[in-house]
Amino acid sequence: MTRIFIRDEYHCGQRDTEAEDYVKQFETPVLFGRTHEIGLLNQAWVDSQSRLFLLHGEAGIGKTALIHKWLHTLQKKHWHDAETVFLWSFYPPDLTQLLQDPVEEFFRYALHWFGGEVATRCPNLLQGEYLAKLVSAHHTLLILDGLETLQYTKGSSENQVGDPRLNVLLERLAAQNPGLCVVIGRKSLAGNFPDAGVKRHALEKLSVDAAAECLTHKGVQADSDKLRQMAVDYGQNPLTMHLLGGYLSVWHAGDWQRMDRIPVLMDQQADGRQARRILVANATELHGKPSEAILYLLSLLYRPVHWDTLEALLSRERGWSLPPIFKRPPQDNYASLIAGFLRLSQRKRYQAILQLRELGLLELSGRCFWLPLWVREAYQRQFKYDWPVAWKQTNAHLMQYHAALPPVTDTLANIVPLTVTQKSVKVTGPFGKLIMPTPTTVAEPVMVAETVTPPPEFTEASVYTPNIDLAWLSSITPALTAALPPAAIISSAEINPVIDVSAEPPALQRTDLDKMIELMTQLKRYQNTLHTLQIRTKKYQKQVRQLDKEVQACAVCA
Repeated sequence: MTRIFIRDEYHCGQRDTEAEDYVKQFETPVLFGRTHEIGLLNQAWVDSQSRLFLLHGEAGIGKTALIHKWLHTLQKKHWHDAETVFLWSFYPPDLTQLLQDPVEEFFRYALHWFGGEVATRCPNLLQGEYLAKLVSAHHTLLILDGLETLQYTKGSSENQVGDPRLNVLLERLAAQNPGLCVVIGRKSLAGNFPDAGVKRHALEKLSVDAAAECLTHKGVQADSDKLRQMAVDYGQNPLTMHLLGGYLSVWHAGDWQRMDRIPVLMDQQADGRQARRILVANATELHGKPSEAILYLLSLLYRPVHWDTLEALLSRERGWSLPPIFKRPPQDNYASLIAGFLRLSQRKRYQAILQLRELGLLELSGRCFWLPLWVREAYQRQFKYDWPVAWKQTNAHLMQYHAALPPVTDTLANIVPLTVTQKSVKVTGPFGKLIMPTPTTVAEPVMVAETVTPPPEFTEASVYTPNIDLAWLSSITPALTAALPPAAIISSAEINPVIDVSAEPPALQRTDLDKMIELMTQLKRYQNTLHTLQIRTKKYQKQVRQLDKEVQACAVCA
């Protein structure tokens, strides 16, 4: 039974969305020119020697769309016997989410998902190593998207991940992993990875034929030679092809001869220039229309917004209204800018959303919609510099709206860990603790696709006896007892390292092991402190010797 967890920038946070149903939304109507890449991912997944797949490409090249399409094909094939699928995106959240460290949030959810509440107690410095052991205990497909937000952009560590925990996780999975870890970013990921088991692939632009086929699918009417020439002129980028086809199809009925309406940009930034040309052409057609206001509003949201959320957000401004006959150019304030969209009925609003989707300016999945990355960044810049007052008022309006919402509860309580639904795996924790299934009753998970089965009963085969040297433990007990605070002292009568399988296993498992682990934790801390003091002592001794040499040298010179 495959367990699925998905947390990416395309999920609009509806709690009634099951993971399997969510994966079905990944299927794009047509994915042009990516058959080879899907074959590479399939080969890496079934190949036992492939452990880490590094996929990179420029913005708008279709990396996330490729992964979504691949997940849909895996779902049709029953996930190729995967035990669990874990997808996480490091893109920043919108204003509805609390601001927090994205890596810290990832490890908090991943440790709870793979190891339960016990795994979340792992110290921060050991989280990468510990999570790698938990992931390697299952046949896991781990997908990490948006790593460019965590990579260094310059210096000797360019393209490396800044967080050491994530570096350790990727290095351990690259060395030993029965499943596959797929890492997605704009730049090629650098790190201390072995050559064996690691595959790198740069997602290039579409072929000329695939780009021409995309234009034909969008409704552009031209012969094959002209379509191929258009694809070459506009860089064969998938996002640019969708924008170009949508512009010609919606505004000019697919007539390629109206391409002269697209302006020529002479700016210094060459990256994405062809896409920005089409965005400027669309902005000219949308100027003063209600659809323009919704693009400005959505450009401030980094995550998809549900239709009900948008209606609730706009309803706060319905206390005022303008006569439908009286129209004037929008002024630099939020009320004037959003007025055109507020006048529309709900049906016309949805029609405006559908038109933006046909233009390629907006993506729609169910009742959730969002702006692609380039579109969002372009309209953010235009909004900020063309309407500075409305920019500030809109941000303040969104902050007030989200501040009035009820506090978001911790979703970890709704996630059932793998240790509950699957058989126990012998995984050593950061201090020698064994990860065992916890027989607790929790609520139905938010992102779990399969029905959760009740936790298995403990048997003699599922109980492990810790490998502890009792003679050594008894020898250090007097010294450790004197060093520990009174609250942390555990008498020898309370420690029973021998587990009696004839008694109640859950009670013995939770009491005896936890007490010994707490004792071992304290001992480990004292050992680390002693080791640190020894290092500092050697450092000071070295400095003293160097100072003595300098003093002797000065005495000789004198």
